[in-house]
Amino acid sequence: MLPRHRRTRRTRRRHRHRHRHRHRRIVLAAALALALVLAACGVSQKGNALSGESGIKGGMEDPGEQTSTSEPTEEDLLPPVELDVTGDDGNELNTVATTAVSDLETYWAEEFPQLYGGEYEPLSGGLFAYDSSTDPRSLPCPAESIDAMLGNAFYCPPDDAVAWDQETLLPGLAKEFGDFTVAVVLGHEWGHAIQNRAGNFDSSVFIELQADCFAGAWVAHVRESRPTHFLVDTAVLDQALGGVLFLKDSPGVLSDDPTAHGSGFDRVGAFQDGFQNGAEACVGYLDGHITPYQFPFTSEDDLANEGNLPLDGTEGIETAAASSIEAYWTATFPELSGGAEWEPLAEPVRFAEGDPPSCNGTTVDTFRLFLCLPERYVGYSARLAEDAYARYGDFGFATLLGSQYGLAVQDALGDMPDDEVVMTLRGDCYAGSWAGALLPDEDGLGDEDLQLVLSPGDLDEAVGVLLGIRSESDRIRQGPGFDRVAAFRQGVIDGAASCAAITAE
Repeated sequence: MLPRHRRTRRTRRRHRHRHRHRHRRIVLAAALALALVLAACGVSQKGNALSGESGIKGGMEDPGEQTSTSEPTEEDLLPPVELDVTGDDGNELNTVATTAVSDLETYWAEEFPQLYGGEYEPLSGGLFAYDSSTDPRSLPCPAESIDAMLGNAFYCPPDDAVAWDQETLLPGLAKEFGDFTVAVVLGHEWGHAIQNRAGNFDSSVFIELQADCFAGAWVAHVRESRPTHFLVDTAVLDQALGGVLFLKDSPGVLSDDPTAHGSGFDRVGAFQDGFQNGAEACVGYLDGHITPYQFPFTSEDDLANEGNLPLDGTEGIETAAASSIEAYWTATFPELSGGAEWEPLAEPVRFAEGDPPSCNGTTVDTFRLFLCLPERYVGYSARLAEDAYARYGDFGFATLLGSQYGLAVQDALGDMPDDEVVMTLRGDCYAGSWAGALLPDEDGLGDEDLQLVLSPGDLDEAVGVLLGIRSESDRIRQGPGFDRVAAFRQGVIDGAASCAAITAE
């Protein structure tokens, strides 16, 4: 993030998720840094911790033992499908890939005629798996060296073939994000095969995001099918979404770069669009009405700091985020309340482990993040702040803080739901509305009154923390990370006025 020192017009650009899909390749970095932390910390309840008696809302606590639940069962599972793969070294993840391919062919045989007319033509050029020992000349769309192809999966239009790195890409994704993420990668590449059949394939971010959208539509089909080749419960879906986020452009890459695939915010949004609205929603991605959320670094300092303010101190994100959120709700709350003014919260309380604060006369000894009522303050542990900052960046922490202010907004409006899922999602949406107000204008500037402006990658950090700093109990109590991200995105795109309408499905 950047501090704002100059006044500019307040802009709320409606960057609807523009989807550019350049290269038909997905690149895996050497280090898979954005791992999901499914048991790091979570919003959960012990005893009466979230009752009105304690005054705590939205608390995050150190996880105890977690139990896992899933919607589909083993009884619903079909056996894997093995297909011919040139270069297959026997890696079991290649079978995950071929099982996905088999399902994708069946799905698109039915879906393609409804979207584009005419029959779907199965892939004609075959499947290829390769590693560092493979002669690149044996592959479709070969590069000059195999090193240039490692870490990739791609669709080759001239050969109508799909290839993937079985040595680095598939094992890396599966280790960090689960085996099903391998299937999601194949779903994306099949999206490019569909584009080629529809006569729409080129190199652009819109093409890439449309392929993400197509992948999301297929995953929804898999999740709803009985029987199915993959068991996609909420935990698996959150992991897969983390994999989509990981395969984002580096912060600062612009949407008109011919190799751009989209920011994490854009790619996750495209996937969710397809998942929630079906493949029909993806067709319009090439019509020019989608706007990507990608913008450049505007200073050498911001680039050198990778868009991050320090965590603490007078110039740190802890202080700056709280001040900016207060300024935002001072300006925005009257629009929601019919003119009533925003009552500022007390200063946030940062506490060390072993020295928790009290709320409504009760020591808060289990929660790491919470809104305290009626004292009206947000409390968070130093460890949580440091963890969120280290894993995701400054706006990762800021998003957690903003979500608790989102709970305070509901309380101030007299509209605090009894349903914890709805309460959480609306809080995330309100946090997203604040983030949307911090988007830079065309000159890279923002509203001076809000004191901060987003840096490249900040929205990706928000998505990451909502997916990553979660326990299994969070997913049960407050909804999947998938839904929390969707609510946050709604706030960014549609603003605070849209959040009160959110309900749990």
